[in-house]
Amino acid sequence: MTLMLATNSLTEVPTFASWAQEIPQIASAASANNSHWLYSALTQVREIEQEGELIPGLGDLRIAVQTAMRARILLASIEISSLPAPIVSPVSGGGLSIVWSLGLKEVKISLEPGGETAIFRIEDDEILGDETVDIMARSPIARQLRWMLDSNL
Repeated sequence: MTLMLATNSLTEVPTFASWAQEIPQIASAASANNSHWLYSALTQVREIEQEGELIPGLGDLRIAVQTAMRARILLASIEISSLPAPIVSPVSGGGLSIVWSLGLKEVKISLEPGGETAIFRIEDDEILGDETVDIMARSPIARQLRWMLDSNL
Protein backbone atom coordinates (compact mmCIF):
# COMPACT_ATOMS: atom_id res chain seq x y z
CA MET A 1 0.00 0.00 0.00
CA THR A 2 1.16 3.52 -0.73
CA LEU A 3 0.49 6.42 1.62
CA MET A 4 0.02 9.86 0.17
CA LEU A 5 1.50 12.71 2.13
CA ALA A 6 -0.49 15.89 2.49
CA THR A 7 0.32 18.82 0.25
CA ASN A 8 -1.37 22.04 -0.65
CA SER A 9 -3.67 20.66 -3.31
CA LEU A 10 -3.74 23.93 -5.23
CA THR A 11 -0.01 24.45 -5.64
CA GLU A 12 1.89 21.21 -5.13
CA VAL A 13 1.98 17.69 -6.49
CA PRO A 14 1.49 15.00 -3.81
CA THR A 15 4.54 12.96 -2.85
CA PHE A 16 4.61 9.43 -1.53
CA ALA A 17 6.13 8.25 1.72
CA SER A 18 9.28 6.21 1.26
CA TRP A 19 9.46 5.54 4.99
CA ALA A 20 6.24 3.53 5.27
CA GLN A 21 8.16 0.33 5.98
CA GLU A 22 10.00 1.96 8.89
CA ILE A 23 6.77 2.86 10.71
CA PRO A 24 4.47 -0.20 10.97
CA GLN A 25 1.39 1.95 11.69
CA ILE A 26 1.68 3.59 8.28
CA ALA A 27 1.94 0.28 6.45
CA SER A 28 -1.61 -0.58 7.57
CA ALA A 29 -3.04 2.90 7.06
CA ALA A 30 -6.16 3.61 5.11
CA SER A 31 -5.31 4.69 1.60
CA ALA A 32 -5.82 8.38 0.85
CA ASN A 33 -7.59 7.27 -2.31
CA ASN A 34 -10.48 5.67 -0.42
CA SER A 35 -10.33 7.80 2.74
CA HIS A 36 -11.01 11.35 1.69
CA TRP A 37 -10.92 12.48 5.31
CA LEU A 38 -7.27 11.36 5.58
CA TYR A 39 -6.03 13.62 2.79
CA SER A 40 -7.98 16.53 4.30
CA ALA A 41 -6.59 15.90 7.80
CA LEU A 42 -2.98 15.51 6.65
CA THR A 43 -3.27 18.68 4.58
CA GLN A 44 -4.57 20.60 7.59
CA VAL A 45 -1.70 19.33 9.77
CA ARG A 46 0.83 20.38 7.14
CA GLU A 47 -0.69 23.84 6.74
CA ILE A 48 -0.70 24.41 10.51
CA GLU A 49 2.88 23.18 10.74
CA GLN A 50 4.02 25.57 8.02
CA GLU A 51 1.82 28.58 8.74
CA GLY A 52 1.51 28.60 12.53
CA GLU A 53 2.61 31.80 14.19
CA LEU A 54 2.97 33.61 17.48
CA ILE A 55 -0.01 35.96 17.75
CA PRO A 56 0.16 38.56 20.55
CA GLY A 57 -2.89 38.32 22.78
CA LEU A 58 -3.90 34.96 21.33
CA GLY A 59 -0.90 32.71 21.89
CA ASP A 60 1.73 30.61 20.21
CA LEU A 61 -0.06 28.72 17.42
CA ARG A 62 3.07 27.06 16.09
CA ILE A 63 3.43 23.30 16.42
CA ALA A 64 6.66 21.36 16.76
CA VAL A 65 7.81 18.95 14.09
CA GLN A 66 7.43 16.13 16.65
CA THR A 67 3.79 17.07 17.34
CA ALA A 68 3.01 17.15 13.61
CA MET A 69 4.71 13.77 13.13
CA ARG A 70 2.74 12.23 16.01
CA ALA A 71 -0.47 13.55 14.43
CA ARG A 72 0.49 12.00 11.08
CA ILE A 73 1.27 8.64 12.68
CA LEU A 74 -2.02 8.66 14.57
CA LEU A 75 -4.07 9.67 11.53
CA ALA A 76 -2.34 7.10 9.34
CA SER A 77 -3.10 4.35 11.86
CA ILE A 78 -6.86 4.78 11.44
CA GLU A 79 -8.21 2.04 9.20
CA ILE A 80 -11.78 3.38 9.00
CA SER A 81 -12.43 4.95 5.61
CA SER A 82 -16.01 6.13 6.18
CA LEU A 83 -15.22 8.98 8.57
CA PRO A 84 -16.21 12.59 8.03
CA ALA A 85 -13.31 15.00 7.49
CA PRO A 86 -12.00 16.19 10.86
CA ILE A 87 -11.22 19.74 11.88
CA VAL A 88 -7.55 20.12 12.81
CA SER A 89 -6.67 23.17 14.92
CA PRO A 90 -3.57 24.44 16.69
CA VAL A 91 -3.74 24.87 20.45
CA SER A 92 -1.83 27.69 22.13
CA GLY A 93 1.45 26.40 23.49
CA GLY A 94 2.26 24.02 20.63
CA GLY A 95 -0.51 21.45 20.86
CA LEU A 96 -2.87 20.17 18.19
CA SER A 97 -6.58 19.30 18.32
CA ILE A 98 -8.29 16.92 15.88
CA VAL A 99 -12.09 16.70 16.04
CA TRP A 100 -14.47 14.41 14.13
CA SER A 101 -18.16 15.35 14.39
CA LEU A 102 -21.18 13.31 13.34
CA GLY A 103 -24.61 14.44 14.50
CA LEU A 104 -24.46 15.03 18.25
CA LYS A 105 -21.35 12.87 18.67
CA GLU A 106 -17.73 13.98 18.53
CA VAL A 107 -14.37 12.35 19.01
CA LYS A 108 -11.61 14.78 19.93
CA ILE A 109 -7.90 14.06 20.02
CA SER A 110 -5.59 16.39 21.91
CA LEU A 111 -1.89 16.09 21.10
CA GLU A 112 0.19 17.93 23.67
CA PRO A 113 3.68 19.21 22.79
CA GLY A 114 5.16 17.18 25.68
CA GLY A 115 4.11 13.91 24.02
CA GLU A 116 0.82 13.09 25.77
CA THR A 117 -2.16 12.24 23.58
CA ALA A 118 -5.68 12.28 25.01
CA ILE A 119 -8.95 11.28 23.38
CA PHE A 120 -12.42 12.45 24.35
CA ARG A 121 -15.85 11.02 23.51
CA ILE A 122 -18.40 13.84 23.45
CA GLU A 123 -22.15 13.69 22.94
CA ASP A 124 -24.43 16.72 22.90
CA ASP A 125 -21.54 18.90 24.17
CA GLU A 126 -20.99 16.65 27.21
CA ILE A 127 -17.75 14.72 27.72
CA LEU A 128 -18.69 11.07 28.22
CA GLY A 129 -15.18 9.75 28.60
CA ASP A 130 -11.54 10.59 28.18
CA GLU A 131 -8.35 8.59 28.21
CA THR A 132 -4.68 8.84 27.35
CA VAL A 133 -3.68 6.80 24.31
CA ASP A 134 -0.44 5.37 22.97
CA ILE A 135 -0.20 6.47 19.34
CA MET A 136 2.20 3.63 18.57
CA ALA A 137 -0.42 1.01 19.47
CA ARG A 138 -2.36 -0.57 16.62
CA SER A 139 -5.56 1.40 15.95
CA PRO A 140 -5.33 3.40 19.18
CA ILE A 141 -8.62 5.26 18.63
CA ALA A 142 -10.68 2.85 16.51
CA ARG A 143 -13.08 2.00 19.36
CA GLN A 144 -13.97 5.66 19.94
CA LEU A 145 -14.42 6.41 16.25
CA ARG A 146 -16.67 3.35 15.84
CA TRP A 147 -18.72 4.60 18.79
CA MET A 148 -19.24 7.88 16.92
CA LEU A 149 -20.24 6.08 13.71
CA ASP A 150 -22.59 3.61 15.39
CA SER A 151 -25.73 5.24 16.75
CA ASN A 152 -26.55 2.09 18.75
CA LEU A 153 -23.54 2.11 21.08
